[in-house]
Amino acid sequence: MPRGSNLPQVRGSKEQLAARFGVKPLEPGEGGRLVWIRAPQELLERFEALKPLERGEVVRVGLRALGLLEVRDAATDEQTP
Repeated sequence: MPRGSNLPQVRGSKEQLAARFGVKPLEPGEGGRLVWIRAPQELLERFEALKPLERGEVVRVGLRALGLLEVRDAATDEQTP
């Protein structure tokens, strides 16, 4: 038997593994990324203290506030002088 072939039975499902570590598995369409953020130290500490879902909401609200969340139609932008 190849090494590690019993690992899925011992480890459990993704849901069981996530519950063991106190996290929620990603839903379909969700993703996670490691990114570097350049900001004042106090803001970074507050951002890191948030739960992952709250961090996602902060990013969503921030992009919407900056007008970067809306998808623009390239054909419309090319025709605008």
